[in-house]
Amino acid sequence: MKKLFLVFTLVLFSTVLFACQPQEGDPTTIYVQFVPSSSVDTTMLTKLRDLEEILETELAGKGFEVNIVITIGTSYQAVVEAMDSGTVHVGFLTAQQYAFATLTYPEKFNVLLTSVRKAYAAQLDANGNQLSNEEWIANVNAPGYTAAYHATAKTSSYPSMLLVRNADYDAWKDGGWVTQIAGKTVGVQGTTSGSGYVYPTMLLKENDLSFVTGTPNAANGEVKAQTISGHQNAVLALLNGEVDAVFTFLDARNHDTAYNAWKEANPGKTPFTETKVVALTPQIYNDTITTVSSLSDELREAIADAFIAALLTENGAAALNIYQHTGYLKAQDADYNGEREVWKYLHPEDFPNG
Repeated sequence: MKKLFLVFTLVLFSTVLFACQPQEGDPTTIYVQFVPSSSVDTTMLTKLRDLEEILETELAGKGFEVNIVITIGTSYQAVVEAMDSGTVHVGFLTAQQYAFATLTYPEKFNVLLTSVRKAYAAQLDANGNQLSNEEWIANVNAPGYTAAYHATAKTSSYPSMLLVRNADYDAWKDGGWVTQIAGKTVGVQGTTSGSGYVYPTMLLKENDLSFVTGTPNAANGEVKAQTISGHQNAVLALLNGEVDAVFTFLDARNHDTAYNAWKEANPGKTPFTETKVVALTPQIYNDTITTVSSLSDELREAIADAFIAALLTENGAAALNIYQHTGYLKAQDADYNGEREVWKYLHPEDFPNG
């Protein structure tokens, strides 16, 4: 009886072990690509190397002996193209870029996780309910605001903000931005950035305005879009008078080091004291971790669990702070149906029938 039980145990163990092994066709090196929303320095690159090791350890614990290589993409579009070609297996994509990828390359992409971030105290009422955009704007423009986080609440979405200098605030506030922005130069991110371009474009369209790259015609509601790489760099450009306004995620003014040199040159001032928010876009669904569909379901599930576990470690959390991620939820493709509708709305030439 003992011998029979031993044979059964070995067979069961072998079956479980076999089920956890990489399936035929799964790569032995997994390439992961980021497009950070803030500057990447040597310290951050070191943190990403730590994250590689954490992910490898987590995957090994599930029976997947693979190498993890994390690289930095030049743009979300570049990440999508790399994933389409098979040179990248896991990409950190905005919700809009996931929408674009699934509309442009059907069946090639599978969302794995959606991120959650700490909610800002300024966006919630005393009962933890989301405030209206008008109430939220009033809170972030109030004296003493420092982008403090709520003690417990987390959020799976965020808006883009239209930011101006204090000197221009009176003319731009209370909806005045719609007339003031025409003919002006506004700092934006690349055209694939959800908060730095896509949702701002939608906000402009809803108000009969549009971005142009050349000299804007104010009478036609044109706004010059000046691309500035990095959200914090855009805020600095505004502070330095290089642009009239900027669209960035709320709240790009909250950064440990990006503004140190500017603050040293401007004692007693901060990006919070010198700027005001005059408009918010609709909520943008949080970033995704997306895989190519060619990976086996078993490996995809293991990767999802590895990222969730990594975020619970000190080094993993430090690395993933590149996106201010504080948690992950397993996601379904249907979660992004709304994002696909936004993409179609913004690109009618590609989807004439909606």
